[in-house]
Amino acid sequence: MTEATRAAAFSRLRVGRARLQVAAGVATEWVQELVPWAAALAMKGTQGVVSHQAPPGRAGEVMVKLYRFRQKDHLWRRLRTSRAVKEGAGYLAFQQRGLLVPELLVSGESRRWGLFELGLVVTTRVPAISVADEFASRGEPDLLFATARELSTIHLAGLAHGDPYTRNFLATRPRPMPLDIASWSRFGRASQLQDLTRFTCSILKLTGDPMRASALLQHYASAGLPLPISADALLDRARAYAEGRRIRA
Repeated sequence: MTEATRAAAFSRLRVGRARLQVAAGVATEWVQELVPWAAALAMKGTQGVVSHQAPPGRAGEVMVKLYRFRQKDHLWRRLRTSRAVKEGAGYLAFQQRGLLVPELLVSGESRRWGLFELGLVVTTRVPAISVADEFASRGEPDLLFATARELSTIHLAGLAHGDPYTRNFLATRPRPMPLDIASWSRFGRASQLQDLTRFTCSILKLTGDPMRASALLQHYASAGLPLPISADALLDRARAYAEGRRIRA
């Protein structure tokens, strides 16, 4: 998909204070109802992913990821680009590069006096659980190797995930599907090192097996991208990264 085609596939819509990007074919009326519904949930303290009825012409449900400001957030944090906007841009960038991600339907944010108050990212619902949950349930090593290969595919496409924990990939077949990409970036040595450190940390948390983590790193490299540092050094970085943090696989 070219940049022009990608831009044409979305239109801008304003609903109250919310400034949104809306995919072609998504009914305006549906979005106009969605925004106050999301705002009401946020006012009650809801944050994270909730399901909602799909727009007309689509069956089933969509997944709505809500971002809301917290009273403890510093002023500068509410002034800068929100994670909702970053994540929406990430889904578009991944789609543009031909990577498998849930289809983006709506993304944007609401601000008051320039301060962030609400963000939302709406995607299609993919009927799969996370790689972390699937592995914990069934213990299939091939799934982890497929996830390592998918991370290398993302990097070879010139992008970085940002938070490539196994919980942030859906256990779809034959390729796991990345999601939760608000921390995405362009690929470079620093972003590659960060991705591999966090991925390795996730594997260690999930399996408790350094040898398996090392094998997965070698499998990543076999796709054509050399590791930025040795597998042993990445294991050390992953352990150090986990210290003092509540890391979930």
